[in-house]
Amino acid sequence: MRTYSNRFMLWMILVLARTTFAQTSVGLPLHPEKLAYAKEVEQEATAKNDTLLLAEAYYLYGKIYVVARDYLTGKRYFMRSLRIVEKKQQSDKVSRIYARLSWLEREQANLTKSLKDARLAVAYARNSTQKALLSAYQSMSDIYLAICYDSLANNRKHSLQDSLLFYCKLSEQMAYRLNDSISIAGISGMLGKIYGFQRNPQAFHYYQTALRIHIALNQKSSQAIISLQLARAYLQSNRPDQSYPFLLQASVLYNALQGREFEMERDLANTYMQYYQQNKDWQKAFAQSLVLRGFERDQMMADRNGAVSRLSVEYETEKKEAQLISQRRELQLSQQIQQTQHWLLVVLSVLLLGTAGASIAFYRISQKNQRLSEQNAALVQEQNHRVKNNLQLISSLLSLQWNRLDDDNARNAIEDSQRRIEVMSLLQRKLYDDDNLVTINVGDFVRELVTMVLKTFDQEQVEIAYQIEPMLMLPADYAMRIGLIINELITNACKYAFPGNPKPTLQITATLVHKTFHLCVVDNGPGFTMANSPVQSFGLRLIQMQVEQLFGTYQFESRGNLKFDMTFTLLPTSPHRRKTKIETVQ
Repeated sequence: MRTYSNRFMLWMILVLARTTFAQTSVGLPLHPEKLAYAKEVEQEATAKNDTLLLAEAYYLYGKIYVVARDYLTGKRYFMRSLRIVEKKQQSDKVSRIYARLSWLEREQANLTKSLKDARLAVAYARNSTQKALLSAYQSMSDIYLAICYDSLANNRKHSLQDSLLFYCKLSEQMAYRLNDSISIAGISGMLGKIYGFQRNPQAFHYYQTALRIHIALNQKSSQAIISLQLARAYLQSNRPDQSYPFLLQASVLYNALQGREFEMERDLANTYMQYYQQNKDWQKAFAQSLVLRGFERDQMMADRNGAVSRLSVEYETEKKEAQLISQRRELQLSQQIQQTQHWLLVVLSVLLLGTAGASIAFYRISQKNQRLSEQNAALVQEQNHRVKNNLQLISSLLSLQWNRLDDDNARNAIEDSQRRIEVMSLLQRKLYDDDNLVTINVGDFVRELVTMVLKTFDQEQVEIAYQIEPMLMLPADYAMRIGLIINELITNACKYAFPGNPKPTLQITATLVHKTFHLCVVDNGPGFTMANSPVQSFGLRLIQMQVEQLFGTYQFESRGNLKFDMTFTLLPTSPHRRKTKIETVQ
């Protein structure tokens, strides 16, 4: 008889389960009192034309529809409220809405979007009140708990578990600092859940703390939730006898509430199933499992229908918005085109007149500049011709004077002067032959100068080694003084170093590094000592004068040969004249 009774009960449970699966109800009824209050707020906002109050009404609507599991409508109201408060720069309200959106995305298993919304809630809350920041930290704790939930339930370490505990502890500290009892209760409940997964006895302490606060505040709904969580914690510790009073208390408190909450009913069924399983009451456990499957089926149907409805509504909404935007753009574009055409005609007329006037002016200026350029070119050519003629005239006069002199010293002085004039004449010719009136190629200038001096003294057999950069360029005034210095050095070598020398050699080095010019001239003559130093000769005094004009330094070294070193800077940093340093090294 008992066997027949058990079989009949199982058959009834299967029938009820099939009936439950055949149902398609996927939501809960709207809370009438909360809905009426939201409508009153909306009517008041419309009457006062208060956009912030209207945003508050939309926020209340969103909360009501989310509780009824109409996630699509709830999210639509949240987004309407968000558009208003973002324009008004209400950071606390923006943070509050992003926290709600994070919860909504978390309920639909979209954890990535939920974490993004929670971070936005924290970012806006940092510019708001401590209360808003606490709420944002709690949202971060919620999403990290959802991400780590499977790992905690299976007693595994998750990579983000430290972040979860960090935000939980941060929320707990801020809640106690603000003396916010509701927040203390909420974070205590979350820490109780985390420690409950870890089989940590601290879970009961946190749950009891949260329950005491909710009892003191007479929050029946929160009492039911914490009682249920406390019952599940005892079940996780395999203590069903201690779990049942809290489970029964949660059922009584929930049934006394006016509204219905899908998650609470699902969690009650799940907890009852676990309780009956631990007590090995398999028939009741099986019955509760069927109820739990019904809730799961309702949730899947809600998610599916919500997704379809969301896509269809979003498509229609975006389509209408796109049409309105397109019409407004077309109207604005037509107006802009008319205005643009009008101003374009005006601007084109002005530009045409301006272009005509500018063209005439530029033509006249170009003609004037061309005439000036031709005149300048003619003047430069005439000046060059006159300079060359004057130098040639001076050289001719010196030649006439040389022919009338009998004294050898006087003749030598005349010849030295002629060579110096030849240096200036060579520089003048190099400048104008290369069509460059500013700079001169040092290598070409020095080679031609040395050849000219050696030819004058019939010393063309001298072996010369040049170490001069091919593209070394110097301004003309620098080149002229360098040419005079080299002329004096080569003339001195031809007079004193090369006669009687079986293999005369000459080495000339010129470098320019970071605007510092270095000249080195070495011959293989016997050199000179301090006793026979030509320091009082006119040539050496001329060298000294030229180095002073260059603000440079120089020295002679006489160690079996004669070496001349000179260094100067192209652009002196000081405008004052510096004393030239003269050194003679034996």
